[in-house]
Amino acid sequence: MNRKTRPSVLIVDDNPKNLQILADMLRNRNYRVAIAKDGFNALKFAFKMIPDLILLDIMMTQMDGFEVCRRLKSHHLTKEIPVIFISALNHTADKVKGFQVGGVDYITKPFQKEEVLIRVRTHIELKLSREELKLSYKKLQSAYEELALAARTDSLTKLFNRLHIIEKMEAERKKIQNSGKAFSLILSDIDDFKKINDTYGHDCGDFVLVSVADVMRSKVRKEDVVSRWGGEEFLLLLPETDSKGAKLVAERIWQEFSDNVYEYNHYRLKISMTFGISTYSPAESIDICIKIADEALYQGKKSGKNCIVLSGAV
Repeated sequence: MNRKTRPSVLIVDDNPKNLQILADMLRNRNYRVAIAKDGFNALKFAFKMIPDLILLDIMMTQMDGFEVCRRLKSHHLTKEIPVIFISALNHTADKVKGFQVGGVDYITKPFQKEEVLIRVRTHIELKLSREELKLSYKKLQSAYEELALAARTDSLTKLFNRLHIIEKMEAERKKIQNSGKAFSLILSDIDDFKKINDTYGHDCGDFVLVSVADVMRSKVRKEDVVSRWGGEEFLLLLPETDSKGAKLVAERIWQEFSDNVYEYNHYRLKISMTFGISTYSPAESIDICIKIADEALYQGKKSGKNCIVLSGAV
């Protein structure tokens, strides 16, 4: 069996002789063995230790094996543990009931050593195989999620990319029909970015892009979307936010850069940005809303103002 620790088996029987025979048989095959003489102790152990397999007698005082199995299968910690009934009851109805309450196998007493061992090994191997399949599925799902995220993430800044924010804008457009609350866009651009690259090198330019991304992330709400729109441009989607609220966000970001100096190697850098803001109107398309923000950004660059708000068709 391909695992570092030995498989564990819980034997439940109120007959000490049966317990001893089964325990010795399994220990000789290198299983870790625990025993319980009644259903209550069996449940207590199973909930705490989660064995790999349970060999369960049916005819016990206070709580029979059928009820023990029902309780095991109704609890999230123990529902996946395979249960093999070992009982003197050999009627078909008893066997059917054993499977109905969640057992995976049924061995009648007096049991044969080799039969018990082969059934125990088979069901433990099946359990381990299921666990490996679940683990493989989780790894595959995690890898898929990472790929899906990578397809929507800018590799340098780790912000969302154009594809992702376009999808988010479309989702917000549809939500407006129910909420009636529009969203705003902030299109921003790093001032004189080409000069930074030309003067200090592209590695420094990358540092500035990452720094801008970090500041923007820190100045928005959880529900807001910050993306790298392209080059040195960033687009922010602010759900249920009017132009006044968007302007406050842009001014917070602008103030952060205005108040701080950024160091790269031995260079001390001042970063400045210009912002163009537009608020979506159901009478217009998302493309028009983006164009309005772009026009506001252009006018801001042209006039030297850090933040311009525009509305209506360009």
